[in-house]
Parts: sequence; structure tokens; C-alpha cells
Amino acid sequence: MTKSESDSKESASSELKDFASVEPITPDVTSGSYGRTIVGRLGESGKITAVFVIMAIAFWFVSKKLKGVTWAQVEQGFEILPTSHIIVAVLLTAVNYVILTGYDWIAIRYLKKDLPLRKIMAGAIVGYASGNVLGWLFGGNIVRYRMYSKWGFSTFEIIALVSILSITFWLGLFLLAGVSFLALPIHLPPDVAEMLKFESKLWGEVSLSQHLLGVVFLSCVFAYLISCAFIRRPIRFKEYTLSLPPVRLSAMQLLVSAGDFLLATATLYALLPPDVVGPDKINFSTVLIAYLTAQICAVLTHVPGGYGLLEAILLTFLEGPEADNKGPIVCAVILFRVIYYLVPFAIASVIFLVNEARSEKPVSDVADGI
Repeated sequence: MTKSESDSKESASSELKDFASVEPITPDVTSGSYGRTIVGRLGESGKITAVFVIMAIAFWFVSKKLKGVTWAQVEQGFEILPTSHIIVAVLLTAVNYVILTGYDWIAIRYLKKDLPLRKIMAGAIVGYASGNVLGWLFGGNIVRYRMYSKWGFSTFEIIALVSILSITFWLGLFLLAGVSFLALPIHLPPDVAEMLKFESKLWGEVSLSQHLLGVVFLSCVFAYLISCAFIRRPIRFKEYTLSLPPVRLSAMQLLVSAGDFLLATATLYALLPPDVVGPDKINFSTVLIAYLTAQICAVLTHVPGGYGLLEAILLTFLEGPEADNKGPIVCAVILFRVIYYLVPFAIASVIFLVNEARSEKPVSDVADGI
């Protein structure tokens, strides 16, 4: 091996360790540390308890929202929803899970690893489908760690991969939230609009405008892109070090993540009853903001699958002024949970079991003891 080749390998290894030392936004399955989230730095048992307490509160809130809604009204939603809408929702879900492959493809390309596309797709589908149903705390990153370790990835590489996936997730979410709040018409229910108001001793009652929220979200995205363009050395903060990806990969991160959220929102929108959607009723941008809000809450609280939270937020954002609309909207939320979450999870379970049946052995390295 020549000196230049040795220096190149040492540089690549150093860069990988720099990125891997970043505390991931999503849970680090190898160390059991789940980041600085709403749950805080409680003990492991305290974290899990807090997660289930949040879930219980969410379910209580859902039961309160469903007061007066009968099963007959929900069945009415099934009856008035055209079969073509359900077919469209299934197709959109299939396309969306193909797009999800882009998350892992970007991360693997940044890490300069060689992995067949079929394995990248399998890892992405299993990782995201299990994460959607079991949550990242109990499923998403655990199965991804299991699969990628069998494919020759070291622990450091998997931590780095998870970190890149997390950044990609938040980039697309912030981009779409910013554009929606700034440029699209959003019809927030009065109860939600009231939540944007708060009391301040210095300024009195303050109301957060949608435009202000849009500016904040887009500023974060632009700051990241500018940093990727001009900061090429690793960024060090206390014990953490971050190596930013090139601008081209950053742009891909935005496109993949934004496409993911748009397709998921389109799936939910297709399942809403035709008589409650439209420019002056429940429009696409309102559904988008509702879904993004549900995703933020689910990720920050680590509630498995967002159970209770997803339903509570969607019902709050999408409920119409007429009581007769609540049943069909509940129907849409149930169908969305089945089509977008449970069916892909069933398929992902088969893929995971097939992968487990193969003879490949997990790679062990010095980091496995961390």
C-alpha cells in the first residue's frame, strides 16, 4: 500500500468517526441513548414510563374528541368513499416506500459504502415500516442495525447512517412546513389557532403568525445548505463533531424527504370524504401541516407508531364545523393507519424474516462493546 493510499484511508476513517460522534436525532440503538427529547434525561425505565403516559393522555384526548361519534357514522365514511380513492391511496403508499429508499441511498453514498440497491431498498422499507408501527424506540433502528450489521457495516458506520437519516428527515419537514406557512392557504381550526397564542410578562399576549413560523422553518433549511456549501471542515462542539455532506447530497436530502412527506399527505388526503375537502374546506396544505405536526410530536416523544398522537392531531386539525363530518374523518384516519402503516409493516416483516434466514453473519468490531 502506498503512503497516499494509507493517508486516504486514514482520512476517510477519521471523517466517518467525526460524523459518527454526532448525537443522532433518532435513537442510538447501540448505546441506549435516545437524545435530548421531550422525555429528557430520565432513567431508561423513566423514559419508557413517560412514553406510555404520553400515549395514554393522547388516547384520552382522542376519546374526548370522539364523544358523540357513533360507529354508524364511521361506516358512512366507508360507504361514501369511492373505491378508486382507496386504490389511489394504496398506489401512493407503494410509491412512497420506494422513495423512502432514497434516505438510505443518500446515507450510504455519503459513507462511500458499496451495497446493492435491493439491499438498500430492503433496509429502508423494513426500517421505516417497523419504525412507523413500533416506533424508533422499539423497532425502527433496532431492525436497521440488525440488517446492516449482517451486510458488513460496523457500529460506527450504522450510527453515522442513522444520523444522516435523521438530518434528512428534519430537512424535508422544515422545508415543507416553511413553504406551507408562507405561501399556501392553511385553514386552522379556532382551537389550534388559540394554541399559537401565549402570555409574556414583557410583551403581554403574543400571537405567532403562520408567516413567522414559515420564516423560522425555512431559515433553518437555508442555514444548513449554506453551511454545507462553505463549511467543509468538521464542526466541533464540546464532545460532538459533525462533518457536513456536500451541497449536492444536501439537495438530494431535501428532495427525498419532501417527496416522502408529500406522498404520505397525498395518501391521507385521498382517503378523506369528497364532501369535506376542497379549497374552502379541508385543503391539501392544511392536511400537510396536520401530518407534519403529528410526525414532529411522534418523533420527539418516541411514542411507538405515534399511537394516539397521530389520531389526536389529525382529528383536531381536520375536524369540520359540522358534527356529521366527524365520522367520515375518523374513517379516513383509520384507513390511513391500515394502508400506510399496518400493510407495509406486514410486508416488511416478511422481508426481515427472509433476511434473517440468510447465512450472512453480523460484523463485529471494537465499537460493538460501546
